[in-house]
Order: sequence, then structure tokens, then C-alpha cells
Amino acid sequence: MKILDFIDNTDLKKKNECEKAELICYFQYKENGDEIFHANIIGELFAQFGFSSPNFSRLKKKLTAGSSKRFIIKDGGIGFIAATLQELERKFGNLWVDNTTIESDSELLDEDKFCGKREYLNKLIRQINHTYNANCYDATAVLMRRLFEVALILSYQKAGIDDQIKTKDGNSYIMLEGIIKDAKNNAALKISRIKNEFDTFRMVGNFSAHNITYTAGRKDIDDIKVNYRVMLEELYNKAGLL
Repeated sequence: MKILDFIDNTDLKKKNECEKAELICYFQYKENGDEIFHANIIGELFAQFGFSSPNFSRLKKKLTAGSSKRFIIKDGGIGFIAATLQELERKFGNLWVDNTTIESDSELLDEDKFCGKREYLNKLIRQINHTYNANCYDATAVLMRRLFEVALILSYQKAGIDDQIKTKDGNSYIMLEGIIKDAKNNAALKISRIKNEFDTFRMVGNFSAHNITYTAGRKDIDDIKVNYRVMLEELYNKAGLL
């Protein structure tokens, strides 16, 4: 969690000094596991967040006094009482739940080559690599089919001929089977002999998506990965992405 993101998500700049201290200590607890906060640490933390260092003696008295105290005095510093920490977890704990990062490292597709072009393509490629590494081969096959379809459409768009693969009303694209049929013989696209593998890429994804009893295995993916990579590089070039 970045400090600026935490400031924005907690509206920290509008809080009073005690509220700032509570939230800043919570941030430190979540990031580093610190449970006791001494005067020098509080001062350093306030400075890191861009705030003036508070008078620790006064702050400690406010935070630990009365029936509504939020901290206890501990080892010369202050520490959260359990109820305070639980309340903060309930309000802000989700800030540390990562719902976007995809752990991947070019397990199947070279991320140095194919990522960094468009964010939605990055996500597809990382999902392909992640599912392949996690032995989720049906998911890999379906995602590979989707990336193949997207790359084909982008190639048509770059050539200015995507109307040729749209439905009659012009509002959407035809099915992948129809796009492949057109692409194989489209003089404007000039697809190399890799076009002979297009139906294989489609069918591997289709089996995983639609066949009730079929489950893909690693070999199903490995058998097509070299040709798939050749196809993807060619379509990336035709789409102006490389």
C-alpha cells in the first residue's frame, strides 16, 4: 500500500491529530507488523506522511486517557487496544486486499515481448501464464482462444477492414469461426502459413469451454504453444503492436 493511496482512501488530511496518529500507526502495523509506537517513531511516521511532528506526551495522554481510550501505554510507548485494531481492520483492512495483481512470469508467453502494449492484453497474457503455471489448463485454453480472437480483430482494425468481419447490423463482430474463414483468404491481411493452425487454436479453446466431459491437460497446451507464439507475434505485428 502506498502512502498517498492510504491518505486518499482514509481522507487522512481532514482528520484531527489523534485520528491521524491512529491511522498512521495502523498503516505501520499493516505494512511492518509494528505493535508499539514510541515518540521518535511517531514523529518519523508523521514526517513520512507529510505532517508536522506532534507533541508525543500530549498525544499519548489524549489517546490513552478516559473511557474512550484507543491505545494503552506499553513499554514506554503506545499500542492499540484490541477493539481499536478490530475496528480499523473492519473499516480499512480491505485496502490491503489485492484484487488486481496477477502473479506470472512468462511461463507460457513471453511477457517482455507481448506485454506493455495495451493493458487489457497485458491482463490476458498474465492470466494465461498464471493459469498454465497453476495447472488450470482448461482456463488457459479458453484464455488463449480469447487472446487469439482479440489479436485477429486488432489486425483487421489496423488494416481498416474490420467491417468485413462485422454482423449485418455493424454493431458486433461475427463468430471466431467466421473470422478465421475470412482471414485465411483475406488478401489485405496476407497471413502467412500459420493460418493453417488457426482452427486448431479455436478448437482447443472450444473443447475446454463447451465440451461437457473434456478437460484439457498440459500436453494439449504444449502441443500448440510454439505455433501459438508464432501466430501471436505475426498478428501483433499486423495490429501495429510490435
